Parts: sequence; C-alpha cells; structure tokens
Amino acid sequence: MNLHGIVRGAITTVNPDIVAAWSASNGNTVGADFSQTPGYAAPVNIKIQSQALSGKDLRHAEFLNLQGVLRTVYMYGNKQGIFRPEQLGGDLLAFPLVPNGPVLNWKIVEVGETWPDWCRVTVCLQP
Repeated sequence: MNLHGIVRGAITTVNPDIVAAWSASNGNTVGADFSQTPGYAAPVNIKIQSQALSGKDLRHAEFLNLQGVLRTVYMYGNKQGIFRPEQLGGDLLAFPLVPNGPVLNWKIVEVGETWPDWCRVTVCLQP
C-alpha cells in the first residue's frame, strides 16, 4: 500500500512541490596527480518537497558533524547519499532556498528513509 500517495494531496496543499534538477553521481575521475573530480549525469527535472529539518534530524546532523545550511527533501525514487564502496553517491539537487529565489546547488549528504517509491534525504547547500 502506498501511504505516501494517499497523504500526498494533503501535504502539497500546505507546502506545494517544487521542481528541482537532479544530477546523479556517476563516480569520480582520478587525475594524474591522484586528485578526484566528481562526475554527474545530465540533470533531470523532478518534483520535490523541501522542508526544514525536524528537531530529531537536527540532533542527528549534529552527531554526524554535518555543518552548513541543511534541508530535508522528500522525493520520488531512490536517491543516494555517499556510498564509498562503489564510489557513488553525493547526488546533486538544484532548487531555490526560498520560492522564486535563485536556484542553488544542494548535495545529498544523508539518506533518512527509502521506500519502493519515495525517499527522504538530507541535503546541504554547496558553495
């Protein structure tokens, strides 16, 4: 049963979805000096729900020593945080901090929940 689909209408009445450009990580390129440059697939537009972190998520982020501007994002699909064994993760999202604001880049730094059709991730604003 897709409970997320059932409550989606009520959620978007209060906080409408926004469009974000999602760029999936496709690994790193290693240079001659052994420096690594992350690579990303071409961006794909998806709908997301951006919210502030809950108190529990803030404590968790503090425990992980995550710093910067953080947001919780709910989105369809199974997106990835950093997954070192396969040298993947750290997908990027591009969306505004505030409605009608400039589009900013956000990195997925932690995956809080994954379900067959949606996930909840923590993103950090990138410089």
